[in-house]
Amino acid sequence: MKIVLIYTLIAGLISAATAPIPGTSLLLTALELYMIVHFAKIHEAKLSLKEIGYSAVALYGLSTILKDAALEVLSFVPVIGWGAEVIVAILFVFFLGMLANLYFGKPSRKGRNLEEHAN
Repeated sequence: MKIVLIYTLIAGLISAATAPIPGTSLLLTALELYMIVHFAKIHEAKLSLKEIGYSAVALYGLSTILKDAALEVLSFVPVIGWGAEVIVAILFVFFLGMLANLYFGKPSRKGRNLEEHAN
């Protein structure tokens, strides 16, 4: 949980610093991908480059649909929109972090990766 909060804080800082600049949510997508890889390592789950690539594409697609569309519209409303942008980014990273931690913490995921690693 502590790591999720750290990533959430970093996302909030990035979002607050870049809120008035359209298109900077790619920085958040990079942070989200790094967070997923970090959780995989913590839980000793093996991620291939292919899985990381799929995750990156999925995150960018989801980010574009959920965050970018809303955040880009909000960025045209000075101050209020920028504040809302930060809140949306923080919530998205928090929930993504919680899901990644739950996913990689599953015993079935760990066992499968340990078996693959042993072979």
